[in-house]
Amino acid sequence: MATQSNLSAVGEAAGISSNTGLLDIIGNIISIFLGLVGVIFLILVIYAGFLWMTSQGDEDKIKTAKNILKNAVIGLVITLGAYGITTFILSLILNATGLGGSSSTTGNGIEAFSDALGSGAIQDHYPPRNGTGIPRNTKVIVTFKHEMYLPSFIKGYDTAGTATDVADDTVPATAALNTSNVTIYCEDQDGNQTDFTSDEVTVSFTEDLTSFVFDPPVMGSANYEAVCGVELGTDILYADGTDAFTGSSADGYRWTFTLSTEIDSTPPHVLSVVPEDGSEYARNITVQITFNEAMDPTAVTGTYDEATGGFTHIQVKADTDDDGTYSPISGTYVVSSGYTIVEFTSTDACGTNSCNEIIYCLPGPDLSAGETTEAIQLEVSAATVSDAPPEASTPYDGAVDVAGNSLDGNADGIADGPQSGADDTTYDDYGIGFQVTDEIVLTPPSIVSISPSVLEGDVALDQDVEILWDTFMRSSTMTNATVSLSADPDHQMYYVTATGSVDGSGVAAGSSSPATQSNLEIRHGIFLESTDDDLTTPTVDESSSQLYAPVLPEGIESLYQNCFYPAGGPGATTAETCTGDSPSPYCCNGTKSTAGFDETTFTCQP
Repeated sequence: MATQSNLSAVGEAAGISSNTGLLDIIGNIISIFLGLVGVIFLILVIYAGFLWMTSQGDEDKIKTAKNILKNAVIGLVITLGAYGITTFILSLILNATGLGGSSSTTGNGIEAFSDALGSGAIQDHYPPRNGTGIPRNTKVIVTFKHEMYLPSFIKGYDTAGTATDVADDTVPATAALNTSNVTIYCEDQDGNQTDFTSDEVTVSFTEDLTSFVFDPPVMGSANYEAVCGVELGTDILYADGTDAFTGSSADGYRWTFTLSTEIDSTPPHVLSVVPEDGSEYARNITVQITFNEAMDPTAVTGTYDEATGGFTHIQVKADTDDDGTYSPISGTYVVSSGYTIVEFTSTDACGTNSCNEIIYCLPGPDLSAGETTEAIQLEVSAATVSDAPPEASTPYDGAVDVAGNSLDGNADGIADGPQSGADDTTYDDYGIGFQVTDEIVLTPPSIVSISPSVLEGDVALDQDVEILWDTFMRSSTMTNATVSLSADPDHQMYYVTATGSVDGSGVAAGSSSPATQSNLEIRHGIFLESTDDDLTTPTVDESSSQLYAPVLPEGIESLYQNCFYPAGGPGATTAETCTGDSPSPYCCNGTKSTAGFDETTFTCQP
């Protein structure tokens, strides 16, 4: 024990801890060697200078001094050149093979294989990057920005030549993972990696072919926190047959997370809903449901059509015949904000907004009959639970979280749905009712505040971008498919969005006071440091500045489906506002602009 303790002390003194990897040790040795080379070079230069200065015109001494200087410089150039070439080649090999260690963060803060989340093909995934405390029975979810080619993820899947029409597909008896493109693995306490096989992981997908749910067996260990990861390969295709990973994300996408030792046996519940129960709204409102945790997208998204049926796990209903019978309304249910928010938008077109885009409405009152409001109901169904509640039986017939736990409709901590095969038909569903008028709201949204503020300097490298809006916003229009976070100089950096509802004082939904508006967070990889001496007053002209720009386009919409156009928000100082109007409909760095921000030149257009 004493010997081990002494060895540990020596290792710590040498900068080598018990968890230092082989590559780190080699790097330390190389650093020490280069330091010695520098010392030797300095000694040789001083010695040659001494010989020259004391030569007193002796040609032999001068020649010897010159030779020492020349050979010292040549030796230094050869050493540094060999180091540079070796480092370059090794970095290419390690990045291509992933042998650089389980961490994908380089020394300068850039996370390798991360660029596809944000500016690339990926909209979101669960568990999140570098997530901790993840339950061992979690599923792995990836959402892309466009329709995907199903054989990229499911082994033996045949689209019959119609990549977006699943009706004629040949589906394997078991939807097994295509491990040629997707690797899911966990590491043991010694860092040894074990990959899950095709037969161990089943795959399901959403109706719109954008979200994929990978369901492995229980991962990790009950005895220690395990690091697990997912690698998405370069052969993954969009539904049109083109490569999903291109450009700066051409090498694919990878991320890791840390599992706890626990199993998730807590059912999810609804945290808040807009419209609120018993309230009255204009009929172009989008119904927004916020859950307290991430939900399985295959169980909470889909399309319902009054003529043909469809998705029924969540239903927005109307009593259009005024006979006390509520019938489901045609529309779509989409998920966003880390799989915690589901939004319903009807398919009944009722006008256009300020961007000349179609607005969709809930059924309004029958004005000819003297009605002023129409009653609407929202129902979220709990799934049938298995013999081990709150785990739901498959295939799911209601809302479940990412661990497969059925909805707890009354938020009492217990999933009270019937067990599979039982006669009990009482579900732990969730429901509210509200009223809509015949009014259509066309007021565009505006930004109340931004943090970091416009042109703020000396920003913390891990500070998220936060935007507070003056009204409720459609979370599904504020994903990284619309919102962007640009960098100049450009570098690999992931970013993902999260939204929530807050009251007038900024307190999150679920508090005692009702929510009145939405906030948006842009979560990102570590910013790179600027090399300026003065970080308090950055400008776009400083070549030494590392600059970042969140870009919020007109595709963003309020819950009333009004686009962020004309742009509106705070100016460069707290006393200024920037409300765009024709012919300058954009707001860039707090100033009205005709064309907005150019992410290529990183400048505001005049």
